[in-house]
Amino acid sequence: MTDLAVLLGHHIGYSASPAMHNAAFAALDIDARYELDDVSPDELADAVAALRGAGRLGANVTQPHKQAVCDLVDTLAPEVERVGAANTIVRIGARLVAHNTDLPALAAEIFDLGTFREAAVLGAGGAARTVQAALADAGTTVAVIDRARWATLEDVLPAVGLLVNATPIGTGSNESPVPAELLRRDLAVLDLVYRPSPTRLVREARVVGARARGGAGVLLRQAARSLELWTGRAAPLETMRGALRDELGARADA
Repeated sequence: MTDLAVLLGHHIGYSASPAMHNAAFAALDIDARYELDDVSPDELADAVAALRGAGRLGANVTQPHKQAVCDLVDTLAPEVERVGAANTIVRIGARLVAHNTDLPALAAEIFDLGTFREAAVLGAGGAARTVQAALADAGTTVAVIDRARWATLEDVLPAVGLLVNATPIGTGSNESPVPAELLRRDLAVLDLVYRPSPTRLVREARVVGARARGGAGVLLRQAARSLELWTGRAAPLETMRGALRDELGARADA
């Protein structure tokens, strides 16, 4: 029987995760497939319960469910208890364990951009909470800009060295959450949106000479760790990277 892993989210037709994971299963000669499971918040509990069945490896979790799934599993890994958000569920027998592989992936991407005393994070969901934790581990002071504080963007950005977009703004569009005139050469940018690659925010940051990366690198790193948790095998990283670039284009930051 072919095993199954899924991505639990809502309005997730843009996801590049199936391309990566199915290429990895093939490279490892594992009889498994990865599919999207687009469920509303009202459908989430049933979708998580289905993960307990035979032949289910587990799931990735994306917006808007990263916090809600924490109440639907049996065990929370330490990083999930800390952050309050999960992006990976592993089935062990009939039990479900929630992990957060976004945290190490984000830490690595931020390290690649540099070290920062102060940063601004756009968003208030599970992804934003994980970004805050990664930055706290690096000793960075964080200003969180949610919808209620969006008007303060113009005042906050001049005082920080890193901007992280942890909202879906820009997904599948030419929108940017930040006016181009607020970007500057010494403001590094990490945009967790990866489709399109690069996003408008990343393009405009690069125009002014800023270090800027899209979300494909985070997606790749967290996916590799999720695969290892499900299978106990080392992830074929270059195979996954190639599949991701085939899906998003050669300019993806993976």
